[in-house]
Amino acid sequence: METEDRSGGKKARVGFGKSAGAALGALFFGPLLLAGCATSPNLQSAEHLVQDNFHGKAHVVKVFPGPTQKLTGIIAENSQHQQGILWMLSNRYLLLGPVVNDKGQDITQAATEKYLPQPRKVPAGQIAPATMQAPGFTIGHAGPLMVVFADPNCIYCHLLWEALQKPVADGQLRVKLIPVGFLKDSSAAKAATILAAPDPAAAWAQNEKGFDKSTEEGGTRPLAQIPAEDMKAVHANTALLQSSGEEATPTLLFCRKKGMVLVHGIAVSGLPALIHSLRGDVSAEGCTP
Repeated sequence: METEDRSGGKKARVGFGKSAGAALGALFFGPLLLAGCATSPNLQSAEHLVQDNFHGKAHVVKVFPGPTQKLTGIIAENSQHQQGILWMLSNRYLLLGPVVNDKGQDITQAATEKYLPQPRKVPAGQIAPATMQAPGFTIGHAGPLMVVFADPNCIYCHLLWEALQKPVADGQLRVKLIPVGFLKDSSAAKAATILAAPDPAAAWAQNEKGFDKSTEEGGTRPLAQIPAEDMKAVHANTALLQSSGEEATPTLLFCRKKGMVLVHGIAVSGLPALIHSLRGDVSAEGCTP
């Protein structure tokens, strides 16, 4: 399986999943320092800081010794039972995201690999058949097919959606979008509401039209009563994405001459070159000439 990182700017939000590495997710994102007023012992201090900074939407699972006396590692879990690594400095401050030591080593990534269970990564070619059966919708009338896993509250999915409109309209590309829901508490409900719509493609387009970039919230208003089958479908789609070994959006699946490729995040500026490089379709049989 081939993976590619987003070039330039902020990294893609990845949910705060068990596989979270340098970018820690919807709740915990970027190298930030948040103040607190906690006191010892460490576990109580950590819980106070996490509860205070994340408004009760995350809790401490475990604390562990950091590389220095003033730094304590925290394993925290959000409301969707996804875990990630945080750091507590001097029992008073919370460090979020990648933390690099004086040797240039990412201690957050190292702690993630040591303390959090690492999912088994399934090769892209094995995931491809399931994506063809996964609930979603397809836009475009010609060109190679690209599969996109997207969360309705994902800012990078929103930017990608906007960038895809012209090549899709020009017949350069077809896109199958598979809605997932994990970035925010409202994500799954929004995704299921879109799937429940008479025209999911139009419903997704409305979500993107009403996307609020300042809050990173899609424009969909969840149904009061969401059909159980649509919520089940969103959960299945999210599990399919997680089976790739990552929980990141947007995640792209497509075909190149060398075989099936799975990409976690892509810079919008690199989209034209990517479309130009595509050869063949993603199908149940894998890559076709």
